[in-house]
Amino acid sequence: MTTWIEPEPWLTARAQANLAHGLVALDAHTEAPLRVRGHAIGRGHDVFDVQEEFELGPRGRRFILSVDVLARETMLLAMGGTPWDRE
Repeated sequence: MTTWIEPEPWLTARAQANLAHGLVALDAHTEAPLRVRGHAIGRGHDVFDVQEEFELGPRGRRFILSVDVLARETMLLAMGGTPWDRE
């Protein structure tokens, strides 16, 4: 039996708008291209798992973005990083 795993999470228009709002909070923390690794919908908020994706070299840091749909507020959690980021 073959299992198909979608390579990228499919995002609704609402989720895309909330992700765009959340990326504003992430803008000051990275200039790398980002890949959405996961998405969850909660009561009144969207949660995104995003990761820096460099063309060459290891994968970058991961971030968790939680966007409050009604208040349009974002919580950002940075996960991991390189030794030179820990100054």
